[in-house]
Amino acid sequence: MKRWLSVLLVCSLVFSLSWTAFAQKTCTCAHTPVIYIRGFGGALFDWETSDQIYPPQKADFETAMPKIVGGSLALLGGIYPLFGTLGMQAAAQLLGRAACDAQGNPLIPSGPERRSLPAQDTHGQYREGIADYAFRYDWRLDPLIAAQELHTFVQHICRLTGHAQVSVVCHSMGSVVFASYLYLYGADEIDKAVCLAPAFGGVSIMGSLLSGEAVIADKADELTLFLQSLPGLTDARLKTLVRFCGKWGVFRFVLHWLQNALDSQFDRVFRACLRPTFVTMPGLWSFVSEQYYERAKAFSFGDDVQYAALIRKLDRYHYGVQAHLTEILRTAQQSGMQLSIVSGYGISSLPLSRTHTQQSDFLITTACASLGAICAPFGQMLPKSHVQAVEDGHVHVSADSLVDASACAFPDQTWFIRGLMHFDFPYRNETFVRWLLEQPTQPTVQTNPDYPQFMQQDADVLRPVSE
Repeated sequence: MKRWLSVLLVCSLVFSLSWTAFAQKTCTCAHTPVIYIRGFGGALFDWETSDQIYPPQKADFETAMPKIVGGSLALLGGIYPLFGTLGMQAAAQLLGRAACDAQGNPLIPSGPERRSLPAQDTHGQYREGIADYAFRYDWRLDPLIAAQELHTFVQHICRLTGHAQVSVVCHSMGSVVFASYLYLYGADEIDKAVCLAPAFGGVSIMGSLLSGEAVIADKADELTLFLQSLPGLTDARLKTLVRFCGKWGVFRFVLHWLQNALDSQFDRVFRACLRPTFVTMPGLWSFVSEQYYERAKAFSFGDDVQYAALIRKLDRYHYGVQAHLTEILRTAQQSGMQLSIVSGYGISSLPLSRTHTQQSDFLITTACASLGAICAPFGQMLPKSHVQAVEDGHVHVSADSLVDASACAFPDQTWFIRGLMHFDFPYRNETFVRWLLEQPTQPTVQTNPDYPQFMQQDADVLRPVSE
């Protein structure tokens, strides 16, 4: 009898210890763990050797420098074939290790630090500035693959912190990965989402380049406007130089000269260098907007069957995620996810496409990032006769008459910051982003007078836009 009692006690002890070990941790704090999904261009390392693949290192530049200098001299001398050859050799030296094959798979896979999972529960400390944890991914990959890795990361953070949900701050291409996540898994594990300068609608410049429609010869006036709009152009002498070059035709001469080189060598460089180095990266295709997509595929791949598998990947994202983005986000909202979108404006877009210069944050046009805002062409204002596109009882036209936000997919949840460069969105205005994350219910552009729909970036301070 004592023996059986001893066995029963031992079994009970083992069971109780096992139950404790496998019990789900639960946290009752009010701070949902925040994950930051960065944008395009983070460092990549060789999975096997841990050598840096991207960005290029000092030794790479030293090796490529003779080709860069030689190519520049050939360009100055009008020897365009030599310029193209040396330029391709320099590009291969600097960026060739980051290339993908014809199926869109990296020639050198990245890792393992990209896939490492946090080991410590640090939620609530904002160790990443606007987030508690940073999710790293290979921006070359199909966004749907990155979304699968994000799903694993989200589940791990939930287990680590004892929360059933996480919040997300995504910047630029990070919005593409997040949208792909929602497409695959829904928003059951997402509490709040703050999208900073999102690439939801693509980037006009990328579509123009991949469709072979980049034109610069007639963009002298647009280039002048673009340079004058840059927030970093504060030196009075540089401003004077830009005005001089624009007024006296210097930009026009230089751009015509460069256009000649582009016309002479673009097809050759595209086929021999750009396509095998960049065009086969599925991640880059998430930047191609709907207006360019089919033309870009036709120009980039033609009827070459070796790209069939890659094109299937591209189509799945474009027609499955990008084409239904508003519906995906609305469904997530209906399931309880709070959504806030922050777009930039007041900077001219890069003058490389055939379209007129547009309002942008330097890289992504305001209309794309905001999912539909009506914007005045850069250097102009909305006409005095302009009537707000959608009447909902709120004023959604900026005081400077540059943006009508009523046409956005989410007009009450979309903020605009004038004069903030695209790359600065994750590093400026932490207070505003944290405010968005800490609201118990869906914030709107009417919730806080300190954060109206249209704000001006003055140094590190946000101020309401005035006329």
